[in-house]
Amino acid sequence: MKKSYIYALFGLMVLAQIVASAQIVYKYERTIASNNVYKFKTAPVDPNDPFRGKYITLDYQINSFKTSDESWDDYDVGYAYFSKDENGFAVLETLVKEPYSASKFDYIQVEINNHYDGYIHFDLPLDRYYMEESKAYDAEVLSRELNRNGTTDDIYAVIHIESNIHVLTDVVVNGVSMKDAVAK
Repeated sequence: MKKSYIYALFGLMVLAQIVASAQIVYKYERTIASNNVYKFKTAPVDPNDPFRGKYITLDYQINSFKTSDESWDDYDVGYAYFSKDENGFAVLETLVKEPYSASKFDYIQVEINNHYDGYIHFDLPLDRYYMEESKAYDAEVLSRELNRNGTTDDIYAVIHIESNIHVLTDVVVNGVSMKDAVAK
């Protein structure tokens, strides 16, 4: 009888792990399926992490908010609310300390870097786009050339946002996915 309890507990543990994993996957897949797609203008660079592989670090043009509110402190948490312009690019509508209970805008939780000269500077948490190792160097060269030429408007990140869940699905260069642009 003791063995049956052990097997039952083991079965419950396995089932709990499967359910927890499925919930995580479902949350992100539901966000991608929602078609709440935003384009964020970027300026990519390609570093190498020996533990996580090759990726492109993304810096976004949206990184500050003008305000007269002096109550913000460094390393506070804020909520950035976005709308889309006519081309689907993200437009920062507001930055608040507490999330709204109801809003027509989608939002992302951000970390405040500093509050200086009437601007709150923050980092978006979507700063890494992982690449296949064989394409990462070519992506670095391509992004370096575009940044050197001052054409950063031709590079943007495709991000799905729904209820503070955000998924970076692609980086687009001159209208072509970065994966495909470097494959040529």
